[in-house]
Amino acid sequence: MTFRTQRISPSGMSRTAVIRGRLKHSWLENEILNKTPEVVVLLRHGAGWPALRHFSNDAGQAVALADEIESGFSPARLVDACAPLAALAEDQRKALRTAAHAAYLACFDARGAANRLSEAARNMQTSLSGLLAEWDKSDDAVSDAELLARWQAVLDKAELLRDALDALPRGIVLP
Repeated sequence: MTFRTQRISPSGMSRTAVIRGRLKHSWLENEILNKTPEVVVLLRHGAGWPALRHFSNDAGQAVALADEIESGFSPARLVDACAPLAALAEDQRKALRTAAHAAYLACFDARGAANRLSEAARNMQTSLSGLLAEWDKSDDAVSDAELLARWQAVLDKAELLRDALDALPRGIVLP
């Protein structure tokens, strides 16, 4: 699959692309994938890890992002934002939006990407719930071996989620 993306100014950047980037880079790569299971055990027994409580929300944002893929990366969104096109009559703009969106769907499997992302995000939520179940046990009841195993499961699901996010466009797709 080959597609081009158009980057636009940060103020006009696709909200979908911004969320994709934040989830992939700020959350998965900088808060999860850079921590070994041994570090997580140390965090559990040491200073704690308050950010861990918010990871389910991030996974939920990934699930919600899956619902936005079909429209969020579509060049149809540019028709009303580009000055020369915005000056056209509404029926002409509608025809352009329809044609641009159809061309986008012809070159990018938005539905398949959305399904892969949704599945990966839901699996991540499940792994995080399992980790938190062990994490929330009292100090004398928590099992380091179980924490190690559960964090490794989170890492495995995080890799799959990162791959699903990485397969998405980085901006609006121009067919």
